[in-house]
Amino acid sequence: MPLGYATAYRAGIHPWERAGRNGLAVLERLVDREEAARPEGRRRAIDLGCGRGAHTKLLVDRGWDAIGVDNVRQAVDVAVRRNGLDDARFVIGDVRHLVHSGVGSDFDLVLDVGCFQSLDEAGRALLARGVTTLAEPDATVLLHASERRAWRVGGRGAGRADVERAFVGWTISEQVPEGIPARHGTWYRLTRP
Repeated sequence: MPLGYATAYRAGIHPWERAGRNGLAVLERLVDREEAARPEGRRRAIDLGCGRGAHTKLLVDRGWDAIGVDNVRQAVDVAVRRNGLDDARFVIGDVRHLVHSGVGSDFDLVLDVGCFQSLDEAGRALLARGVTTLAEPDATVLLHASERRAWRVGGRGAGRADVERAFVGWTISEQVPEGIPARHGTWYRLTRP
């Protein structure tokens, strides 16, 4: 997928950003809860597949020590310029190889808005293993994905079973909306028992 996303960014086509904005109110409520669970001390977050950095900036603005990672240089360059954040907040790297990408470790929150769903099954497993290695024992993963649709061009889509299969040792503690996936995708909150 990197070539497809790189080409889309060069052409100025990034419809996935609209999908990210559609779920912003839910994301803010989910982050509110994470902040309430960590009222004091360090809050460290990573935004997987950060693109042009809107969600990374949201976390930084809320006081998180947040870093975004994406494998498209042009998107990361725009993220740095557009958000007024220093370039240390963003890493050009492959989410399938997080441990060796220079993003750091000890994350309390892992945010994935549409990245997981764009990977094949092997890539999803690699992403999840990297997250498990880099996350604190009491960390939370907030993952947004849309179900597969036969007519969809581009992203593969992912459902609850895909998330559960990849994130071995994690539990989906919440799904928003509960039950049937929403038209604009579903948020999964994962924790470790």
